[in-house]
Amino acid sequence: MKTKLMLPVVLCGALVAFAAPPPGGKGGPGQGKWGGEDREERMESREREARLMYVVAISEALELNEAEALKLSEKLRVIEEKRRPLRQAMGEAMRSLKDAADNDAAALPQVDANVQKVLDGRAQMAAMDKELFSSLAQGYPPQKRAKLALVLARLNHEMKGFKKGRHGGR
Repeated sequence: MKTKLMLPVVLCGALVAFAAPPPGGKGGPGQGKWGGEDREERMESREREARLMYVVAISEALELNEAEALKLSEKLRVIEEKRRPLRQAMGEAMRSLKDAADNDAAALPQVDANVQKVLDGRAQMAAMDKELFSSLAQGYPPQKRAKLALVLARLNHEMKGFKKGRHGGR
């Protein structure tokens, strides 16, 4: 019981540490809660926070100990590194589509190619989701695999809002 209570406390402490802006941040008055951090730093911070949310939720659902939670965190980090370039390419394609929708003449000729990038990216993300499940489910009995599938589905749904800056599912 003591280990069950310690894991969320330790991981939530790490979550707060990772989510906070760096000490001595570059911000000043009127620069918002992220100060002078650029977009890439904010995205990396959100990725770390999201990964920790995944670790806590999966660890609780599967009743993992601290060592197992650390292994889980490493697996998630490796898979996230594979996803990052794809997610960035899809984001660029979506920004170009938004520009085209706003009648930006430079973006209009690229519409079909960018639509295809987004659709292909979604298919690749689905394949990566399968890889994630297979990697995490390895060695678990059917009941724990079912719990894992349910928690991943819930987290995926919650992360859609989280990554856009809406923390509604917390």
